[in-house]
Amino acid sequence: MADPIMVVEDYSFWFELSEDREALALRDVSFEVEQGDFLLILGKSGSGKSTLALNLVGIYPDYFGGRNEGRILVNHATKGLINRRELDRGERFATVNMLFQNPEDQIVTLTVEEEIGFALENYLFPRDEIHRRIDTALDLVGLTGFRERSTTKLSGGEKQRVALASMLAMEPRVLILDEPTSNLDPVGTHEVLDAINRVRERGDVTLMVVEHEVDTVYDQVNKVLLVDGQTVHGPKQPREFMAEHGLDVRDRMGLWIPQACEVGLELQGDGVELPFVPLNGKELVETLTATGMPRPTGGEPEPRSVVTEQTPGEVVIEVRDLCFSYPSKADVLRNVNLEVRRGELLAIVGQNGSGKSTLAQQFNGIYRPTSGEVLVEGTPTTRYRFADLVRRVAFIFQVPEKQFIRRSVRDEVAHGLKALKVPDEEIDERVETFLRSVRLWDRRDASPYVLSQGQKRRLSVACMVIGEPDVVVLDEPTFGQDHQQAQRLMGLLRELARQGAAVTFITHDMRLVAQHADRCVAMCEGETIFDGTPSELFSNPDVMARAKLRVPPLFEFSRQLLGTPLLDADEARARIKEAIGGRSRARL
Repeated sequence: MADPIMVVEDYSFWFELSEDREALALRDVSFEVEQGDFLLILGKSGSGKSTLALNLVGIYPDYFGGRNEGRILVNHATKGLINRRELDRGERFATVNMLFQNPEDQIVTLTVEEEIGFALENYLFPRDEIHRRIDTALDLVGLTGFRERSTTKLSGGEKQRVALASMLAMEPRVLILDEPTSNLDPVGTHEVLDAINRVRERGDVTLMVVEHEVDTVYDQVNKVLLVDGQTVHGPKQPREFMAEHGLDVRDRMGLWIPQACEVGLELQGDGVELPFVPLNGKELVETLTATGMPRPTGGEPEPRSVVTEQTPGEVVIEVRDLCFSYPSKADVLRNVNLEVRRGELLAIVGQNGSGKSTLAQQFNGIYRPTSGEVLVEGTPTTRYRFADLVRRVAFIFQVPEKQFIRRSVRDEVAHGLKALKVPDEEIDERVETFLRSVRLWDRRDASPYVLSQGQKRRLSVACMVIGEPDVVVLDEPTFGQDHQQAQRLMGLLRELARQGAAVTFITHDMRLVAQHADRCVAMCEGETIFDGTPSELFSNPDVMARAKLRVPPLFEFSRQLLGTPLLDADEARARIKEAIGGRSRARL
């Protein structure tokens, strides 16, 4: 039997907080990874998934510090199974390498060719070998012909594929992918996943992926590793993992699970005996229809919406014939007209580069119109003092670090309240309440910069909403969040809306739109091409195609099963059970 590609033995890791303080992050971790595995690393936000990955590749503790115990063995191409520490740095990264979340943080040169060859040149590979590896890597990620392209002119998906090609050019035996599609629109996500599948088909690279949005990858991986409570469980086969843990994965661990798994597990809980837990919509549809479940007949009914009909509030932001362009560039926004109302959750969707963030940053004066106008409570943004406008319209950036200015989490959240002259006693009470609500009270004394990406996002939300602004604008609010924390954040935003705030969020997550948006606006090439409910958007294939969006899996498999596209998993479960006759312990 061949040696495993990686063995982790009784491994523990502590963060260094100060000279005499440390924090345990991983405890007695042991597992093996086989050659050719495609392994999914699951865990709630802040559980240590990325910390584990950074230890496996050696960034912790070799570069970022900390203390470790135990061993990580890797299967070197010529030396066999060997302790990672017995390899020099070049050998380590040629054995285990890592692709990070944001391609912008990894690309350091001006052309694709230079970027992919950068590490190879630093490790003194011969010129002919460098060119061979560049060509091979570009072919693997589907970017043949991109050698001379400027890295500044690539789409988000293309940048991530170039970053992936840079890793592949090192020809690692193990490649770790840390949420590789989290910053991408659905098209970019599809491009990167296609590239990953091509890498898998080659068969000589073992892949490990950290991912929250499991609908896109769960039915493709062959192993699942769970990070829970500072330790690691598994790996298990995906169906075995879901059957063993059931809805506890969602309800106790707070993790996202594929919508088909969710409905299948709920049906089992209602007494419907499925032969196995379906991993995707295709399996769920085939399993149910094979047993004689009545197929829908007649015309296509109207889709059903999740969100209860909201009474529109007063218009707080009005966009009139807005055009905007950066210096020396064509219009980024063209003739945009839009109203943002109190009491509603408005989702702005569309592919990367469609103008979503640029539009949202007009709301509080970060950018000002080239022509047209943006009015906040009837007054053009150009007439506000910027300091006054940002208090009324809170903007939460996609990259949380852009807004951090204090040394501790507690001081970061308190900063805005102090600027508003709120009494100290009230500040202390509100800071504790908000930090507990976003599950950061135990990190109150930590630096904002040492938090995980999911924790940084929650901190940035707390900082902005604690001042109770009239308008809250969030760019990818649930980026890096597990299911439980995403629901908490959206619940917090819903409560703000109930209290009279206008809430706008930019997202690529169509599940989020389906479950929480009252209204959505789709953008394409700087124009608004749709304004309506999520159900209406998902039922408009032309708009979905132009905006490069994809419907949530539930919307499609409920249409196939019931003839009615649904947005709510509980309603889908109830109607499926009704369609099979409500039979208790029905054998399917």
